[in-house]
Amino acid sequence: MSIAIPQLEDYATSRAAFLASAEARGAVIGHHVHPLTGPGGEEIATDVARLGPGPGEADSVVVVASGTHGVEGHAGSGLQRLILDDPRIASLPTGTALVLVHAVNPFGMAWSRRVDHDNVDVNRNFVDFASPPPTSPHYPSIDATLNPSGGELDLDDGTWLEELLAFAGEVGMAEAFQAVSGGQYDHPHGMQFGGSEPTWSRRTLESLWAHHLIDAGLVVHLDVHTGLGPTGQLTLFQTADPGEPAAELGARWYPDILRADRNAGEAELQHGVLGPGLDAVVGEATTCLPVVVEFGTLDELTVLGAMRADNWLHQHGDPRSEVGEAIRSRTRDAFFVDDTAWRGSIAQDGLAAAHAAFDAVEADGADLAGRSTT
Repeated sequence: MSIAIPQLEDYATSRAAFLASAEARGAVIGHHVHPLTGPGGEEIATDVARLGPGPGEADSVVVVASGTHGVEGHAGSGLQRLILDDPRIASLPTGTALVLVHAVNPFGMAWSRRVDHDNVDVNRNFVDFASPPPTSPHYPSIDATLNPSGGELDLDDGTWLEELLAFAGEVGMAEAFQAVSGGQYDHPHGMQFGGSEPTWSRRTLESLWAHHLIDAGLVVHLDVHTGLGPTGQLTLFQTADPGEPAAELGARWYPDILRADRNAGEAELQHGVLGPGLDAVVGEATTCLPVVVEFGTLDELTVLGAMRADNWLHQHGDPRSEVGEAIRSRTRDAFFVDDTAWRGSIAQDGLAAAHAAFDAVEADGADLAGRSTT
């Protein structure tokens, strides 16, 4: 029987459906309400559903998170509901808990943005703000290109691409990629802004980790994203260096895993939710395998164009205008391909990634958890 995640829904509908599935499964549910509201004035929150042993009682914990980049949470939410409905969940491995974190960045998911209410990319917010933030030497050269000003934006004008390609020709593709995607900390109104202090989403996620992962000897953390790679293709990333335990586990449990290239994506790896962020909370006593579960949508320039338009809208435009709705629609389309084949790929490959985590915990979890806590 073929399966697919649900068609594109608004945040409120996705949230209600997730909570209903979690309640029907008998999960312990928690709500972390955001201080702001959604476009219709609705409450927005990061919701958590837990199955299996309670905090402090589980030897192993499998975490599946959605919506770190808000608008990408629509696909992640659908996958989380399939996981809750999966018969496999009725018999989790002994001593194993499943924790589903729905909408890490609920503002972004509700308003169809990757970033949060302060224009911060949550995945680049995990830095030590007591120290000078990382620098992005080339970003100032392209800020005007990626962050156009003025009261109007022509969505059909592609001259910005010519400027960006000329920049790449000057500095090289690797440096250009880093400038566009690696994160920057000096232009609060620009793209890929990492913030100037820990965000609401970061603080919430860290508190969830501290609570739900306490005393666990083994953690497998899957963070669901969309927007990178060929349409419908699953790519798995992990951030461990060769020789680290997580790298060996990733190679064994996810043989097709890819380690993101340090030269091209170092800033995100050094400052991301998974890797530096998670490692700082769980500590050395826990064996931890963080995996980014990434599904491709449209070509990378189309995705970048949608992000650029969204940034202009919230810095210089009116999000409630007709143009604002067109840009939100374009942003949703860039991160959720609403056709049956794409939704089927996310369901099939996403469930396979979750099953691989359960298989790994069942096969090796007790041994690894025991070694980590002795």
